[in-house]
Amino acid sequence: MAKLIIKAPGAPATEIELKPGVNRLGRSLNTDFQISHPSVSSAHCEIVDTDGALVVKDLGSTNGTLLDGRPVEQSPLQPGQTLRLGEVEIAFAPEDAPAAALHLAPAGAAPAFPAEPPAAAAPPAPPLPGVTPLRARAIRRPESFYRSLPDAFVFPFRRNGLILLVSGTAFFVVMNFLSGFAFIFSLALAIFTFGYLFSFLQSIITTSAMGEDEMPGWPEYDGWGGVLGPFFQLLVIFLVCQGPAFFYARFASDPQEWLTTTLKIAGLLYWPMALLAVTMYDSLMALNPMLIVLSIFRVPLQYAATCLVLGLLFLGSHQASVWLDENVRTPFVPTIVGEFLGLYTMTVIMRVAGLLFYTTKHRLGWSMGGK
Repeated sequence: MAKLIIKAPGAPATEIELKPGVNRLGRSLNTDFQISHPSVSSAHCEIVDTDGALVVKDLGSTNGTLLDGRPVEQSPLQPGQTLRLGEVEIAFAPEDAPAAALHLAPAGAAPAFPAEPPAAAAPPAPPLPGVTPLRARAIRRPESFYRSLPDAFVFPFRRNGLILLVSGTAFFVVMNFLSGFAFIFSLALAIFTFGYLFSFLQSIITTSAMGEDEMPGWPEYDGWGGVLGPFFQLLVIFLVCQGPAFFYARFASDPQEWLTTTLKIAGLLYWPMALLAVTMYDSLMALNPMLIVLSIFRVPLQYAATCLVLGLLFLGSHQASVWLDENVRTPFVPTIVGEFLGLYTMTVIMRVAGLLFYTTKHRLGWSMGGK
């Protein structure tokens, strides 16, 4: 079988063996081979092995798939060629290559094969037109979930976080103003706004879940396809978590208040783990109650702390918005400050969710065959 050697920044090289047929690579757990690096898209590319003949196909990734430095949408893959997914390099090793040559040594380690005379260093390749070189980001070591919690409150201000919050506030203030127009226009605007926002919030979860300490940038807009998917995920998560309480209270012949309240609380407790699972698996199938409930019971204390922090953040943000509306009479100020506080609160919440996964992933046991 064909072998690939994967080298990501800050991580030792790993070797994978392709299976016959389709091999999907990406950041999501819901791929055949997961590559946990923020420059890699959830479903980045796929390699099809047909009787030993390999074809690589880009899956609409954000940073593209490069073959020997050239962007490709679909191309044959030959032994000795190198793929690049974002900042991650993947070398295609010949099937009959010696075992020692199939492993890239980690930085600082002794080479696994006899050294050759050093060659003159080649000048760095110029960046491709229209492609901005990606910046290496700080990755931190896992620590206790409880020690990580205070970090979540300062996380939104790291690197260019304040700029992101201010620009996001301005964007959502404008969207809020425009939503007062015709219904169809307002509906389309709401879908775009919530879809784009949720895409950003999911990127905070995934980067935090991989140990990054800095705010990710706003996602690049790649058409309605990149907005509708996150919006649909957000809508389904909301319906799964709060739908039972709503439909019971709305359609039951004699709804009991205690049962409606119980269903609402159960939905709120279900929501953080459901949000985390859908984001990490990049699939609505992760809403499976067996996965969610078992995961909660595997990390009960950390999850209780997560729910407590999230509840206090929501309550605090809501009370602050109410106070602003009642006490600040300057036009637009309550709206602007309220949007800023809301965006900050959501950023912290997503950070906490990502830290929950990062510090407890071995206990959660979220893995799939082939990864």
